[in-house]
Amino acid sequence: MTPHQTPTEKERMRTSLQCGPEQDGQRLDHALALLLPGMGLRGRKRRIENGTVLVNGRYGTAAQRLRLGDRLELLPAEDKTNNLYIQDDPARLLAHHNGYYFLYKPAALHSSSLAGGNGTSLESRLPQLFPTARSLPVLLQRLDYGTSGIICAAADMAAVKAFRASEAEGCCEKRYLAILEGRLREPALVQNALDTARRKRSVVLSSTAAPFRWTYFWPLHFWTAGELPHNFSSNGVTLAACRIHRGARHQIRAHAAHLGHPLAGDAYYGAVCDPSGSSRFYLHHGAIYFPGASCFVLPPWNFLSPLVRSLSATWLIDVSKCT
Repeated sequence: MTPHQTPTEKERMRTSLQCGPEQDGQRLDHALALLLPGMGLRGRKRRIENGTVLVNGRYGTAAQRLRLGDRLELLPAEDKTNNLYIQDDPARLLAHHNGYYFLYKPAALHSSSLAGGNGTSLESRLPQLFPTARSLPVLLQRLDYGTSGIICAAADMAAVKAFRASEAEGCCEKRYLAILEGRLREPALVQNALDTARRKRSVVLSSTAAPFRWTYFWPLHFWTAGELPHNFSSNGVTLAACRIHRGARHQIRAHAAHLGHPLAGDAYYGAVCDPSGSSRFYLHHGAIYFPGASCFVLPPWNFLSPLVRSLSATWLIDVSKCT
């Protein structure tokens, strides 16, 4: 690669390189070492996942093979803005009930730290969120990097065991909001089991999962293609309420795609459109209910009208809908 611009201020200047013969066929996460020589492989993969690496003007993937002449660009964090999201959306403590802490994880933040790594995550921020605690709470959930919303944490092992028992008994209800491609015209229930062995993508199977692994979908609102400030989909998009009890990896994403309505922007599961330009999908864990504790928080999407925000809030907080 031949450098076109020398990085002089880390994370503040755009850098770009062009592939030479040595990089023909090389993976993007390995080639990125030429732009980020002081960063390890895990860190480079996260930079790619964060949407700050472009290949020929498009967002790259870690395993993508480069070709002679490809142009690689590294964007600083300041360049990766997305006005579909509320900008002031930090990780924070939402509530504390009966030995449980309810934490907020924004989109574009990992839930937990990589093994042996020091990358930024909600877990890595626990010391700042609990500066006077003798021991830090234990995260009981994980959300995808692109998913915003609630993560429940336990103050002690007794709370951990009680939460796991509630999940096993089907008494833990988790409510989500999702933006789906196309028009979901009626409520749907996906009962299919998932093969989660693959690292990147969960596969929907023909067999039926246990009832606490099912996903429920209800349409709340539909936008035509011209009603939103960005082109989510030429067929419009649906705001859907989703409910699970004990989720598997990528459960809502995979089940939504199985319905023929993948999450807007979720290229891994067949979405056609990327409204934000950052390969970011729209899924929010907005409420959790289990014996002795509950919490809810609205999504950080600033394109929701007051009416649609009201519909969303009603879905998240209406305890009469709990099952």
